[in-house]
Amino acid sequence: MIRNRVRKTDRGLHSEANMRKVVELVERRMSLRNAAELKTIKSTTLHRYVQKKKATPSYALCFDTLETRRLAYEMAKYHNLKIPKAWKERQMAGIDWLYGFRKRHPEIKLRKPKACSLSRATSFNRHNVQTFFDNLFDILQRYPNFGEGTRVFSLDETGTSTVQKPKKIFASKSSRQLNKVIIVTLVTTCYIVSAAGSALLPAMVFPRKNFKTHLLTGVFSGALGLTQPTGWMSGELLANSHLARDVLNIAKENGVILLTIPPHTSQKLQALDVSVFGPFQNFYNAAINSWMVWHPGQTLTIYNVAELVGQAFDKSATPSNIKSGFKKTGIFPFDRDIFTEDEFLTSEVTNRSLTEEAQLQSRNHKTPKIDNQQLSNSRV
Repeated sequence: MIRNRVRKTDRGLHSEANMRKVVELVERRMSLRNAAELKTIKSTTLHRYVQKKKATPSYALCFDTLETRRLAYEMAKYHNLKIPKAWKERQMAGIDWLYGFRKRHPEIKLRKPKACSLSRATSFNRHNVQTFFDNLFDILQRYPNFGEGTRVFSLDETGTSTVQKPKKIFASKSSRQLNKVIIVTLVTTCYIVSAAGSALLPAMVFPRKNFKTHLLTGVFSGALGLTQPTGWMSGELLANSHLARDVLNIAKENGVILLTIPPHTSQKLQALDVSVFGPFQNFYNAAINSWMVWHPGQTLTIYNVAELVGQAFDKSATPSNIKSGFKKTGIFPFDRDIFTEDEFLTSEVTNRSLTEEAQLQSRNHKTPKIDNQQLSNSRV
């Protein structure tokens, strides 16, 4: 079978972009014949593409190469098509068919899916997102001063450990395994950024019972150091989804409006997750790699983490990254239609909405009225 057949004529050849435009004209209520004459395309060809578009909506693809070949065989058998003997023996289409399929459909790429829990995949649905934006819109309507961006803040934490994620390195083919000695210790780093592009100095939670000033050696002056035996945020620090009772009381007394995003949707609605934490982890890992090169034989401990966080923070918490995160999430500038229908496809598995408890958390902004003096210091 010829994999790379050379086309001898240009008869019936149309670019993909041109065909998409013509199909869109038909979808906008232009007659099929008029659209074909406008773009000098045969009406039968255009009809085939229009029917193809209707029969193949933008469903999420979830087949690997073997599953695709098996599906092709099943479809061919179902439609009583003539198939090679090898297909019947292996119960799947051949590798040559797969090459041809990918060549005929260049818009379909073989990609490695990102690991995602069922809760995360299904919680990001239209209902939950619209509920969040309804709450945010309500706040912006009640407090117009938030519209300028300088009073809108986002808070989230990320793990910063003493573990380096080694990059690929060149080595002899005879080397079967390459090792780098690592010891796992987790330090939680908390970011607080504003929609205007500014960032407060990070807060770091160390896995210790008592705080020592040398834990913050090398980080910016003014950074906040906290301790907790596990290294994670706790109820006393700012936990229980950031809704501990003391936190709510302090926010109420100081005119701060707290609005939480729906559970398991931070990958889309949390500005820090979208555009800051990715670069931060890359720069942090690069800083660890540099430290290990300059300190051979030494063990990276939590006493070195603050210095490395400081290096990564300076490079990742840039105004452009921060503003990009707020814009991509639709928080600032406010845009409730920032997400397309394709982005909600994975949630159609269950199409479940928020639980009553999560809804109460998401609507916690319904605090008592705040006087003008409090509003002057308000943050959301």
